[in-house]
Amino acid sequence: MVYNLNADPATIQAAAKKAMGLQGEHEGYMKATLGIKDELEAYVKSPGAGQAIANAMFDAHTAGSKLAQTLQTVINVLSDAGTSIDTHDMELAAQVNRATAFGLDGKASVDSFAGSAGHAATGKIDTAF
Repeated sequence: MVYNLNADPATIQAAAKKAMGLQGEHEGYMKATLGIKDELEAYVKSPGAGQAIANAMFDAHTAGSKLAQTLQTVINVLSDAGTSIDTHDMELAAQVNRATAFGLDGKASVDSFAGSAGHAATGKIDTAF
């Protein structure tokens, strides 16, 4: 399914940076989880309870690792989208500028597109996309 995206590239890049920060926090929590697991293993001497704790902590770490992979995918998509949108917007703006012979005075002149009748058109183009 194709979705239209109407977003500012800078906003998308800012979201990607924020997600990177969240991923860093998540990695810290993952390391803390392993530290807690190690401490609990040292203190819990019951074979059944110790194994149950180790299994639960391992399962939590596995789930956290999957979350980290998904978060990295989201970060990659945001970063790529922000860059490609910005690049695409600049390419489209350049096409508009070339097609309308856009001048520095903010007026477009289409003398080169006047055709055989010799007509020319001028006007303003809003390029604030």
